[in-house]
Amino acid sequence: MPILIKKSFTLICIIATVIITSCSSYTIAKRFVFDNEYILDSVQEARLNSLFNDHEIKTTNQIVLMTTPSFDPDSTIENFSLRTFRLMGIGQKDKNNGVLIVFSSNMRQVRIATGYGTERVLTDSIAKDIIESVMKPHFKEQKYFEGIWRGSNAITNFLERPENKITAAKK
Repeated sequence: MPILIKKSFTLICIIATVIITSCSSYTIAKRFVFDNEYILDSVQEARLNSLFNDHEIKTTNQIVLMTTPSFDPDSTIENFSLRTFRLMGIGQKDKNNGVLIVFSSNMRQVRIATGYGTERVLTDSIAKDIIESVMKPHFKEQKYFEGIWRGSNAITNFLERPENKITAAKK
């Protein structure tokens, strides 16, 4: 009887290992959208999460959206985005290929912050152009999702161009 128990236990361990190994090839959904202002509905949030997840799979770049009613404890959107970017660890460590979109309808401000690797291709000038020409026109009409969606697509489309591939960041 003890031999049968040992063989059964071994067989169960082997089956469990096979199942776990085969399941590990599936991507676990990540969260890229943090809507602290509650301006997005669940469908909109899912669309953005899917866009950012697909972009990460294609490029390894990580894009995160955070909406916030205030920048506390920081006094500016720049300081808030820098602190949030670092705390969340956005982007691959060796590439610094992260992007953080911070939006506050309450404070009427938006910022696209980039990691050191990303800023070599998605420069401050390009980020400002996306904000001014793609996002803000929708924000002025209080179409917040539309502005965020179009801006997010502009960022992903730009970063997915072959000439904009982000390699290991120079120190």
